[in-house]
Amino acid sequence: MKNIILLFLCAVIVLDVDFAIAGDAPEIKGTVFMPVMKRELRVSRGRMYRNRLASKKSNQKESAALKSAFIDVIVSAHPQSYVFEIDTLPPSKILQINAEFVPRVVPITPGTQVQFINRDGFYHNVFSLTPGSRFNIGRKATGVVVNRRFYNLGEIKLFCDIHAQMNATIVCLDTPYFTRVSPNGQFELSGLPDGQYEIRVYHPDLPQLTEIVDIRSGETVTKNFTLSR
Repeated sequence: MKNIILLFLCAVIVLDVDFAIAGDAPEIKGTVFMPVMKRELRVSRGRMYRNRLASKKSNQKESAALKSAFIDVIVSAHPQSYVFEIDTLPPSKILQINAEFVPRVVPITPGTQVQFINRDGFYHNVFSLTPGSRFNIGRKATGVVVNRRFYNLGEIKLFCDIHAQMNATIVCLDTPYFTRVSPNGQFELSGLPDGQYEIRVYHPDLPQLTEIVDIRSGETVTKNFTLSR
């Protein structure tokens, strides 16, 4: 009986330690403010000659969830005080819906696979002229999925040679710590090891903001950023 009680007490102690460790993980959170971004929707040939069998409702539902002004903002934390290995992430998806890339900004790490999927009832193309990451998948019909891996750090600008208004950006980052800003402008990065970080706030149409931040176990660092033109 004494042995059972001793084992129970040990288990409680172990659980308390685990919870304490999880609770001590530092985090960075805050709010991003930005100017009003107007996204013009121009009529393209693809819209004019839409396949009559294409489902407009399903496309509209998939793209409606990504209409916040903040969906193109990525906040990332780049370690400055320690060396680390970056793992390849699970595949990311870029859809083509209503003659738009959805999402318009996709953050990845080197070696991550990106899937290009045409959800429209007409042809689309995806190409990039970014040095070191040039590619062209050709014109693809509805439902076609094309996979491609990217290794070079930085921006990879995407376009469609059929619809001039379509553009998107893959952001290849040298850190596993990043997040998309929420629809109300808030962000949170948790589980970061102790150390010094360069915080970057990225939007494809606005100047990038950076700030050096030191974080320690048990700390929550609050930082607000204002993007400007």
